[in-house]
Amino acid sequence: MVLWIYKNGRVRITLRFIILLFLLFNTNIALSENQNQVFKNKISETILEKFIPNYKLVGRATYKFLLLDIYYATLISETGYYPSDKFALILSYNRDFTKKSVVEETIKQLKIQKQYSDKELIELKELLNKTFRPIKKNDHFIAMKLKDKGIFYFKDEKVLETKDMEFLNLFFNIWLREDSEDPNFTKSLLGKDN
Repeated sequence: MVLWIYKNGRVRITLRFIILLFLLFNTNIALSENQNQVFKNKISETILEKFIPNYKLVGRATYKFLLLDIYYATLISETGYYPSDKFALILSYNRDFTKKSVVEETIKQLKIQKQYSDKELIELKELLNKTFRPIKKNDHFIAMKLKDKGIFYFKDEKVLETKDMEFLNLFFNIWLREDSEDPNFTKSLLGKDN
């Protein structure tokens, strides 16, 4: 059913088109609600309040691969801005992943930023194998940088505490550096997409 036709008769707005717009709008609302759940997750909230009691939202982003939502990311800090002395990156996964695939992808991303020796790669792989767990849909990972140290949680388990600033900077730069693999994702996460 045609609702309106321009004078030239070529452009038509149909009832189907309006329904499609309505569905797209409602899909975006659902996506937004899911992202808010990442930030309001009780386990995440308890952990964040312990280390960054007055945290403020910096930004949110959805990481997609081939149109699939892989995870939702939330960046918070004590100031509401990045960089900050205290900040946290929260990832809420929308898919299952093996520990091996997460370790391999993390190493790949770190190698983009730094050339590692064979010995450093072995040590890095050992560290990441101790830190990461198999991931199930809706699992949460929290990585915090607190002035001179970093603390990582998987769900409610502390999986890493380190003062290795080089590792921490490289790790967070996977998502936060300007030349990341997905600059639009990074821009949204840094709250600069307005």
